[in-house]
Amino acid sequence: MENIRLVLAGMGHVNRGLLKIIRDREKEIAERYNLRFKITAVADSTGVAFNTSGFSPDQLLSLKANGDHVIHLPDYSSVLRTEDFAGTGIGDILIESTPANMEDGSPGLQAARAALRAGIPVVFANKAPLALAFDELHRLADMGAAEPYHTEEVGKSKIAYSATVCGGLPVINVLQRDLHLAHVRKFRGILNATTNYILAALGKGGSFEEAVREAQRIGAAETDPSYDINGHDAANKLFIIAKTLGWPDGSVKKIKTKGIADISESEIEAAAGRNCLIKLVASAERQDSGWKLIVQPEEVRKDSFLGTCNGWEMGFELESDLYDRVCMKNYEADPLGTSAAVIRDVINLVRN
Repeated sequence: MENIRLVLAGMGHVNRGLLKIIRDREKEIAERYNLRFKITAVADSTGVAFNTSGFSPDQLLSLKANGDHVIHLPDYSSVLRTEDFAGTGIGDILIESTPANMEDGSPGLQAARAALRAGIPVVFANKAPLALAFDELHRLADMGAAEPYHTEEVGKSKIAYSATVCGGLPVINVLQRDLHLAHVRKFRGILNATTNYILAALGKGGSFEEAVREAQRIGAAETDPSYDINGHDAANKLFIIAKTLGWPDGSVKKIKTKGIADISESEIEAAAGRNCLIKLVASAERQDSGWKLIVQPEEVRKDSFLGTCNGWEMGFELESDLYDRVCMKNYEADPLGTSAAVIRDVINLVRN
């Protein structure tokens, strides 16, 4: 049985979902993958706690359920910060799920840099570090470290980030693993479920404000939903997709981005009269001059693939020279799919 020590940066919805999966599927993880996960460090906005014997998932879940924080754990450290994890040698894989900070990426970007420099693999659920420093983080991962801290099977430092793009929908997995030798010509997707739900609610006569409140209630939208509504979340995901496809340069700021805040009831009705729906579409198209990347509201036919992505569904379609047209979608009204994508990435890192 291989024991893998996990370090959890962030104690929001995603990592709490991860804790539930590890607790509820412990026997299955052991039987199918010969793995046992132990949470040896955890951090939230109040600080860091370490326990070499491991925190139980129930202990950490109860902590958050009671409204407490890491500072209330008996193993709380008053001197260490989230980005100091790597120097402790207490973990084999860092799960980076701190709140997205698009200003400087802290503390997630700093923690990821430190972990990768020390040879510790990083699984990202937080998009910000990749949106701000995709190439740098991959260079650090390629460099690795001479000796991994603990688990020989984990080996050279690596990065996994399928959870950063559409949660449980395996967009990144398809691009990295399943399109060998193919040249992708075009990608179109509905990458943000919150905006898709809001637009669907407006199409049924609901109000913008009520739809936003419902998205916040179930944990799909943040307290400040502007990140979703203004198209920035979709743009960050599109950037990560484009870099995965090999976009050589550029930044998120180069993506033409327009959100849904100005969509009116009359526009939705007019589109319906043309047998169309308005969707926030993220698109990437290969041109002679390079990739053209856009996030904007578009009319799509109701009977098209993207037109069938309703409410809390996200989906993508891509065209390539070898595989023609590939389409995939999923329904994700809560963060559990993203938590499952994190454990998927962890298992793949260890097995590979």
